Amino acid sequence: MHTHRDIGIYSYLSFSPGIGGKLKKEVEDFYVEEIPVDIPKKEQGKNLIIKVRLRNWETNRFVKLLSHRLGISRNRIRFAGTKDKRSVSVQYFCIMRATDIPETGLHDVEILDSFRTDACLNLGDLIGNRFVIRVSDAKCDERVARIEEELGGFFPNFFGVQRFGAARPTTHIVGGYILTGELQEAVRYYIGYQGDFAQDPGRKIFWDTLDPRAAIKEIDPRAEYERAMLNHLITHPDDYAGALRSLPKNLLIMFVHGYQSYLFNRMVSERLREGIEVREGDIVMKTDARGLPVQEFVRVNSFNIDKIKKLTREGKAYVSTLLFGYASEFSGGVQGEIERRVIREEGIKKEYFRIRGMPELSSRGRRRNIIARYMNFNREDCVFEFTLHPGTYATSLMREFMKQEELQWY
Repeated sequence: MHTHRDIGIYSYLSFSPGIGGKLKKEVEDFYVEEIPVDIPKKEQGKNLIIKVRLRNWETNRFVKLLSHRLGISRNRIRFAGTKDKRSVSVQYFCIMRATDIPETGLHDVEILDSFRTDACLNLGDLIGNRFVIRVSDAKCDERVARIEEELGGFFPNFFGVQRFGAARPTTHIVGGYILTGELQEAVRYYIGYQGDFAQDPGRKIFWDTLDPRAAIKEIDPRAEYERAMLNHLITHPDDYAGALRSLPKNLLIMFVHGYQSYLFNRMVSERLREGIEVREGDIVMKTDARGLPVQEFVRVNSFNIDKIKKLTREGKAYVSTLLFGYASEFSGGVQGEIERRVIREEGIKKEYFRIRGMPELSSRGRRRNIIARYMNFNREDCVFEFTLHPGTYATSLMREFMKQEELQWY
């Protein structure tokens, strides 16, 4: 069974025993609603914003099928955030140059609201996300209150399992092989790697033989991306770069981002072991008017450390670490030692993120806060309600309460 260690997560912020349990036993157990930025309405605006309730839909798949139903390019449909498939989600989508409100004809899709605007949406155009999550098969007793007190309104900002593939956590593995130029292995893992539960004979054939003709006869017909790659290899033998390019660009980029996320998780795990108190050499992220961390930084020294400690306690500044790329600069002090050690142990170098064979996937890197804030927390029995900043993972907060290590519980 895959565990959180497989995706770089092996430490906690809280120390009390968890409540156990399972997330998403039923689709309705995991509800998420976007809190959008203000979008100016205009009666004759060129674009259409739709507010949509989705049940058991992965965001990219919904966009793909909606664009097909509307007969338009998927590039004309924009959204602010991706959501898990096994959930009920309320999301906003922008259909560029739309004429009428669409009749989707898709199962478990309900358009709740719509309006016209000259603006549109981009990834991250959110104030936050509101969650209502039921934990099944758990005893939600006094341990919840103890853990909440220990967290103090903050939790480790790990990338959750959804970043890596809930059924087959391979995104970061594929990304690692792309970075080192081992494209055959990248394709082999993406097509052929089996998950813990769903065994697919077509995947096994490709894993064992790299034979696309034999694999495509047996692979699940619903594995659309894998089948596209196999078809490319049938017509262009051994062209593994071309096989990868048959995937949507946003998915390709997610492979590199997945590997960066794995490195980040390891760095956060190591920092939790050392303690999260601000130290000299840390690089701290500033926040905007909404309290969201931004890519503006201050390096902690002996002169400003007391002031920065106060700001971090108030959620007005956050200690950061690397989403490693070719332009990354290490922190100083303890955090810098952690970053260098993780990169050394993983055998990765900055220049690997300038991807010569696939330059469109190159990444200069950035920074991300080690600890994130949760707000508006409320619990009734085993139903948890809270709000998170965009880009943070509810499963990473729930891991603190549940203390379940196997990924199958999330």
